[in-house]
Amino acid sequence: MGGVCSRKRDQQVDEDGVQIQVSGRYGKSGSSKWLRTSFSRPVIDCQLGRESCPSLMELCIHKICEDIDRYTKFSMLPRDISQQIFDNFVDSHCLTSASLEAFRDCAIQDVNLGEYPEVNDSWMDIISSQGLSLLSVDLSGSSVTDDGLSLLKDCSNIQVLSFNYCDQISEPGLKNISGVPTPSTEI
Repeated sequence: MGGVCSRKRDQQVDEDGVQIQVSGRYGKSGSSKWLRTSFSRPVIDCQLGRESCPSLMELCIHKICEDIDRYTKFSMLPRDISQQIFDNFVDSHCLTSASLEAFRDCAIQDVNLGEYPEVNDSWMDIISSQGLSLLSVDLSGSSVTDDGLSLLKDCSNIQVLSFNYCDQISEPGLKNISGVPTPSTEI
């Protein structure tokens, strides 16, 4: 038994004294025999003009963004998928303080909220929940203050922190997050 699948097409095989004709119509996938023609894929040209069809991942992320009210957290997803969902929300300007809560503890690496409306200290708790995964944060043009910025102190793997035009972040706030003692915190 089983020797049939290793034979060439249209070859006669003698198994247990019985002559068997091996047809070329069958193939072997893993441990199952499949009729080859039953799984043939139609050739479809997905390109309409210059646009290409979205990937399955892009379609799923788009659907998640449409139905965001159905989801309370994304922390059970792999990091790269939650990152793509987050980026899609930011790019489509659909991220709100309510929808941001679903991204708590997702291990997101890049938070690019530069010039994004309504970013303030209340967002920083969720941003800082990314912990050691957080590599870059852009808060440019936001209303984040020294208090909000201080929540990033434990995110020690941050490599890039942008806060251009953040008028409420002061020199003492920057020293606080960098660990450099300021005159008011020095003992």
